[in-house]
Amino acid sequence: MPKKKDEKEEPEQPLGDLRVLELKNFLPEIPLPRPIDPRLPDIPGVMLLVMKVKSGKSNLMSWMLLSEQTLGGKTPIFDMIYIISPTAKIDRSSQAYFREEFSERIIVFDDLDNIEGMLRDILEYQQSFDIKSPDPDERPPRVAIFFDDISGYLKRNSLVTHLFTRYRHYNLSLFCANQTCRDLPTAVRSQATSVWLSSCYSVVERTKILEEWGDLYKNKLEPVWDYCCKERFNYCYLKLDDVEPRVFKAGKDGFEEIDYDNFKSNVKTNTENIIADNYIQNENE
Repeated sequence: MPKKKDEKEEPEQPLGDLRVLELKNFLPEIPLPRPIDPRLPDIPGVMLLVMKVKSGKSNLMSWMLLSEQTLGGKTPIFDMIYIISPTAKIDRSSQAYFREEFSERIIVFDDLDNIEGMLRDILEYQQSFDIKSPDPDERPPRVAIFFDDISGYLKRNSLVTHLFTRYRHYNLSLFCANQTCRDLPTAVRSQATSVWLSSCYSVVERTKILEEWGDLYKNKLEPVWDYCCKERFNYCYLKLDDVEPRVFKAGKDGFEEIDYDNFKSNVKTNTENIIADNYIQNENE
């Protein structure tokens, strides 16, 4: 209905500022006990190892959790480490976890029928602390949980989604190793902050991995992956927790960052930080 002539039109209100601004974080920062190499996965985070049989994943995880160069050493990053694995007690590369010096800090758990109860105990313990406290002694300890080849149990466990989507609230870092990407629950794959790949000859498995993370690398990941894993015990490491995803060749030859946008497989580049540590098998032993 048209307005009468004597009615005054309401002046238009100026549009407001609708920028989405970052809210102030009122939680106190929980600093790491020492600096770590910025090329390593962020802590806390979710690190996936998708690797075939006999690719060295147990050795890689021992190095990641125990080495002075990474997250272990004299000043370890984690206060407690839980290894959930049906084979750790008999796996040659996992025997470092059973050293006497780690007896109070590393727990190896192989009772897969009672995984849920164990995870609930860990979460309840972490919740008994106050993550908001200004007193560092009242905050939850820094804990790592390593799930080793138990994708079937992860699928059936009702705590998995909660654990992998809210790990930061409990000051947890999650490490998960599996032989195939397809068998990992969606909650596990979607929360990954880093992924480590071995060589892969299964067309179906390669397709799944590239569908999962290839878009992040502008669908240029496959030739880089092949280059990184051309030699045994070298891996393709996807660092997803940076603003722009990065990719490294990592392993026995050190760390080498790959410019996937301009990658040419015949280009030779230098590597840095050759991996060597007393927890890793010495060829002369």
